[in-house]
Amino acid sequence: MYSNILVLMIFMLKVGPIPTNDSVGKEVISQITANMVTDKTFYTNSNGRDFLKRVRDYRADWNLSVNQPVAGNYYPLNLGIYTKDKKSELSVLVDRATGGASIKDGQVELMLHRRLLEDDGRGVGEALDEMVCVGGKCEGLTVRGNYYLSINELGAGARWRRTTGQEIYSPILLAFTNEKIETWKASHLTKATVMDSNYSLPPNVALITLQELDNGSVLLRLAHLYEEGEDADYSKLAKVELKKMFTGKSIKELKEMSLSTNQEKSEMKKMKWKIEGDNGQTHSPIKGGLVDSSVLVVELGPMEIRTFLLKF
Repeated sequence: MYSNILVLMIFMLKVGPIPTNDSVGKEVISQITANMVTDKTFYTNSNGRDFLKRVRDYRADWNLSVNQPVAGNYYPLNLGIYTKDKKSELSVLVDRATGGASIKDGQVELMLHRRLLEDDGRGVGEALDEMVCVGGKCEGLTVRGNYYLSINELGAGARWRRTTGQEIYSPILLAFTNEKIETWKASHLTKATVMDSNYSLPPNVALITLQELDNGSVLLRLAHLYEEGEDADYSKLAKVELKKMFTGKSIKELKEMSLSTNQEKSEMKKMKWKIEGDNGQTHSPIKGGLVDSSVLVVELGPMEIRTFLLKF
């Protein structure tokens, strides 16, 4: 899957406390520079899923007067940032929310830590000078985190970003108990699966939620990981076979729900918006069709999340 990676690196960071003995606030950043012609363009992620195109010193909706060439080009990151040229893609994923930008072509910049002694006038109403006190001693915060960097051939970066992003945000969680191992094994099932041993979810699909509810039904959420046109192979309609996903169980009822599970999808009323300049030829996104109760195959279009209530 990663055969088109040219460079792969992981940075483990520890920054702080930021000194303020000189009475000057500071912003600590990390700059990653590559010999790339990126034409002022980069892409940032702000919701853990979609990557949005950004153009330095430009806004599509209005004529921008550039008064803040640095701050005006910073964007929030939840998953990462990337830039590309005609040959390569430079991607950086983060393990916590931060800010990022591309102030110069071929360069990715991320905010590691900030400590300000005066209000920056951005609405907080106080200086960004958080302290931690232990044993009567107070000092500025220390920030820790990881950056995951990859340089891929053009067109291959999305596959790395999506797969590695899932590993970062949905890691295996360790759990511990104070019981004796013999007692615990005697009262618990230590190895089991409900999925057919010869079946696995498609590589462009993630299991977001699998939860048994108080009424005995099971809440299931499935998500397509790729945007339309993002990858040649994985930005297509994906299919999940529920019979193989829950082998050995009989699904007697399936209801598709809204994302928040507070109403059935069939009862939802979709508002129609008038779009300025729309001539009626607006592109319709690829969406999965209704689930046939006899075959129980769920279709997912790019970036689509579908929510179901199951009864076995």
